[in-house]
Amino acid sequence: MKNQGTAIIDWLSFTWEGWSDCNVDKMVRLWLREWMREPLAGESGNGLYGFEHSVTFYSFDFALEEVPVAILAWGGDRQRGRCYLSINGTGCSLIKDWQCVQRIAESIKARITRVDVAVDDVQGEMIRLDEMPAWYEDGKFNAGGRRPTYKVEGDWFTDLGAGRTFYVGRRQNGKYCRVYEKGKQLGNRESPWARFEVEIHNVDRVVPHDVLTKPSEYFVGCYPICETLVDVGEERIKTLRAEHEISLDRLRGYCRIAYGKLIHVMRLQAQHEPGYDELKLIDELCVQGLPRRLAKTALHMLKTAPPAGAPPQGVNHGNV
Repeated sequence: MKNQGTAIIDWLSFTWEGWSDCNVDKMVRLWLREWMREPLAGESGNGLYGFEHSVTFYSFDFALEEVPVAILAWGGDRQRGRCYLSINGTGCSLIKDWQCVQRIAESIKARITRVDVAVDDVQGEMIRLDEMPAWYEDGKFNAGGRRPTYKVEGDWFTDLGAGRTFYVGRRQNGKYCRVYEKGKQLGNRESPWARFEVEIHNVDRVVPHDVLTKPSEYFVGCYPICETLVDVGEERIKTLRAEHEISLDRLRGYCRIAYGKLIHVMRLQAQHEPGYDELKLIDELCVQGLPRRLAKTALHMLKTAPPAGAPPQGVNHGNV
């Protein structure tokens, strides 16, 4: 395998054993802050997946908005000291030190239960949905000499602009592939952006810790076709910027349709008032926070530091 390419990790879940309930949430919060180098807060939950306790961790770098990045679960007699941590796609995009993640995972003998590795082709030059069926028939998705199952969803026989998805394999078998038109999924029906993503589970296999620092190598090993794709991907910051622009344009369009005429009337009225200022009109319409559609990308594109000493709103600090 070659240690090149721009495959990224877009989801990570792992478990570990031998810890008591005492302060596990505080320790994991320290890990996340070290990995992401971001201020974090946590909100206690009511357990998860048979665990007695849970905490959802949030990043709040932009306008004190809470954006979920990870969830921790632990406790319960049946778990026998086992703990579970899952970092979502937003959380993975914030991690700046994957070597540190691997080091901690190795030190606690963590068992990776899920990791998603992906390549983004923003220009659509190599990952083309039209070619997926032919690639499949040519054996380029074969694994161990066997041809996995496949299915399709989306605009394969229509042109509604929502995009297409090509699935290979099954989650219950430990390896599940999704190839989809990412730009169209985000709302730009003219976008050529495609993503090739493989979801790997620890079913009949041990997922090695070094996948965290060598995702391109493991992406190449997933299917024969992957070796030709690993070097076409864009760097993560470029894909985040593209995602932000598409999502922002989509929301701007919704705003124009729903409230454009109202804003026009308000501006005409304001122009007849002494001291007219369009910025004042914008301030009157603003509500602090983030649309869910922009929660991930705004953390990167529009990051601002919260006021000193200001806790994130709506998050329970007393339990984490």
